[in-house]
Amino acid sequence: MGWLGRIGFAAQGTCFLIIGVLALELAFGDSGRLTDPRGAFVVLAQGGWTRVLLLLLAIGFACYSIWRLAQALFDRGGMGNNLGGLGRRAIQLGQSVLYALLTVSAVRVLLGARASGSPKRAAAGILGWPGGTAIVAALGVALAIIAVVNVYWGVSRRFTESLDQRELDAGARRLLELVGTIGFVSLGFVLGVVSWFMVKAAVDYNAGKVVSLGGAMSHLARAAYGTWLLTAVAAGLIAYGVFGLLQARYHRV
Repeated sequence: MGWLGRIGFAAQGTCFLIIGVLALELAFGDSGRLTDPRGAFVVLAQGGWTRVLLLLLAIGFACYSIWRLAQALFDRGGMGNNLGGLGRRAIQLGQSVLYALLTVSAVRVLLGARASGSPKRAAAGILGWPGGTAIVAALGVALAIIAVVNVYWGVSRRFTESLDQRELDAGARRLLELVGTIGFVSLGFVLGVVSWFMVKAAVDYNAGKVVSLGGAMSHLARAAYGTWLLTAVAAGLIAYGVFGLLQARYHRV
């Protein structure tokens, strides 16, 4: 089970590295690329050997999903059954579901499926439900909380609690902490932008204002000083990808 987690972290890190590179391309004028996980899948599906990489990513995401599910159900991470522990295990369950969906998305792209579902179409459907605006707003608020938690984990370096650093010297430990801090803060910032558009869509009753991770970075690219801002975010996402690869080695699984 622990090896499933390590394989999953390797896939996670690789995916964010690709997203960061696509974001750099967007920052410097390649507006045709999608800078989100599905966009990365589409880019990989266009090549020969990259299709093999996409298949490996799908396998890695499935491994990560199973590992997180085992953590949530059987408390493999030792979180306990108190309120705080159950909250952490609920987050692990959410991560399991998210990466199961990413696995399905990667397989669909690999099999040639067109981009059918989108955040805008999903939001349009939900807004039509009874209480739909409240649901979309709640999803936006929940995503905002996740964004704040990511920033907090980065700034406070709480992420180091789950790392085994016994084999690292002082310099390597500081480098690992720096990469993790930059990565978590950058991811939290982008998720915060996505959450803002979700809440705004609910308030304005306009599903067209909902954006994905890639859409958020497209908005950043069009902002004042967008090139520099998006370049900084892309560098941060690349750092998060590198941290994911390092977690494959040093995370306690």
